[in-house]
Amino acid sequence: MNYINAKHYNFSNVKFFSPMQLSQHYVLYTRYVDSLNKVMESLSSDKTYSTCSPNYSQVRSDQKAKTYCYDAVMLHELYFENLTGRNTKMYGQIESLINKIFGSYENFIDKFKCIGLSMHGWVLLCYDRFRDEYCIYGQDSHDEGIILCSEPLIVMDVYEHAYMMDYGINRSEYIDAFIANLDYSIVNKRLSSLIFEKPSNRLNA
Repeated sequence: MNYINAKHYNFSNVKFFSPMQLSQHYVLYTRYVDSLNKVMESLSSDKTYSTCSPNYSQVRSDQKAKTYCYDAVMLHELYFENLTGRNTKMYGQIESLINKIFGSYENFIDKFKCIGLSMHGWVLLCYDRFRDEYCIYGQDSHDEGIILCSEPLIVMDVYEHAYMMDYGINRSEYIDAFIANLDYSIVNKRLSSLIFEKPSNRLNA
């Protein structure tokens, strides 16, 4: 099997977050990487498939852990990637898109923040290939609430571990700090990399 290595991120330009908050959050991410490698190693063993049961079996446990840890790794990498403290003024393709879809930057932020205050885990602005549209959606857990065929453009962690050291239970202030550090060059890069394939006509079948 191919082991996954934790990526490294430069937080030197990130404002309103303490080094301790960022470093502890990063350590949590590396533990997801370690756990994913362990579960993938277990799934590569024929012994894991000796019992096949929906009630209790190693393969069932591993499959559930794989989804949870894999999503946790990917979401944290997307989060850290767009949290740089650089290029924090919205511009380019994403500015045009947000103004077109939401009417204004302020309206987008209001909705994005409201969802962030309402979910337990994550908030994402995504392109939905299935419906060929853009939407904000929330997840209560790494592997709960995911919309298939969605391409993340902006990813925000709203678990308490993302802000508790610096902001206590004041999630609203944390969200403001996240938005103040959001790197729109990364968001534009994600947007420009999309291959806009029209979805099939399955919805009208």
